[in-house]
Amino acid sequence: MLAIGRLCCQVCGFDFARQYGELGKDYIECHHTIPVSELPEGAKTKLEDVVLVFSNCHRMIHRRRPWLRLVQIQQLLSASTVDSEV
Repeated sequence: MLAIGRLCCQVCGFDFARQYGELGKDYIECHHTIPVSELPEGAKTKLEDVVLVFSNCHRMIHRRRPWLRLVQIQQLLSASTVDSEV
């Protein structure tokens, strides 16, 4: 789902630049896969600890505790897409 040189959601593939043009260029949200509140004091977030997500996907990840993992939200999205095609 990642496009070279583009910031696309790692859940649904949404691309703000494609949808909104120049206004959406270089815009996306980052989701910490390890909650910041659970990091040891003084720990720094590593690049591999964040994923790029569309705003709606980010809200769904945080909809309940424990937060959904990337693979879980991708599975939910895939299942709902399959259901809507039937």
